[in-house]
Amino acid sequence: MELMIVLAIIGGAAFLMRTGFRTLTKADLVENSTDLEAVMRRASQLAVEHGQLHRVVIDMDKNVYSVEVCEGQIGIQRNELVRPDEDAKKRALEKGKDKLQGNTDQGALRGGDPETAAKRAMAIAGHHIADKTCIPVPDPTSGDAEGKGFIRQLRVNKGIKFKEIWVQHRDESVTKGQVAVYFFPLGSSEKAVIELTDGDETFSVLVYGLTGRVELRDGVLRDVNDHMMKNIMGDHDAKREDQQ
Repeated sequence: MELMIVLAIIGGAAFLMRTGFRTLTKADLVENSTDLEAVMRRASQLAVEHGQLHRVVIDMDKNVYSVEVCEGQIGIQRNELVRPDEDAKKRALEKGKDKLQGNTDQGALRGGDPETAAKRAMAIAGHHIADKTCIPVPDPTSGDAEGKGFIRQLRVNKGIKFKEIWVQHRDESVTKGQVAVYFFPLGSSEKAVIELTDGDETFSVLVYGLTGRVELRDGVLRDVNDHMMKNIMGDHDAKREDQQ
């Protein structure tokens, strides 16, 4: 009996030491993951408070993220680029102008300011590249009112980085470049799963579509589709909701 008690004490002590060591070694990962969770929650709140589309833009190459507010079209295009391709904009503009050649309403391009005329031409060409303009949100918490906004940098010197991101308007997961998660004025958002890692441990930030709720989990999801393909009734769809 005494031997069993001693073994139980040794086992409990070993478990506590391992858990404590694990907590200490991933402290930077916990802090970065918690901050990302808080910033995404704030983006959801800002969308509702101001009645405007907001998004969290993540740069996986630089391991930074920021909050932006968007004006214009609220809808999101399938596989939409975070930043419009300038060459694509020029091609769309020229295509729109060509379609207007010979049109009796030549004032369609001349009327209004140049920006409005350019958007009209691209719309006629069937492009929606310039439907949305997004700019950084000032961060009153840090005292920034100059446009830098909610810009955060992961602790790359501690090995923290974005691992993989799934977001509803993208067909595939993202492991490089930029990606955005959108939050809508009525409180909903895109579903998303964002993984952060320190090379050994991984944390996952989940964004729920209907409520815009943001949740932090220790570890990776067993199956990302359990989150990305679950409908509002809690059932598993054969396709994602935006592909129905």
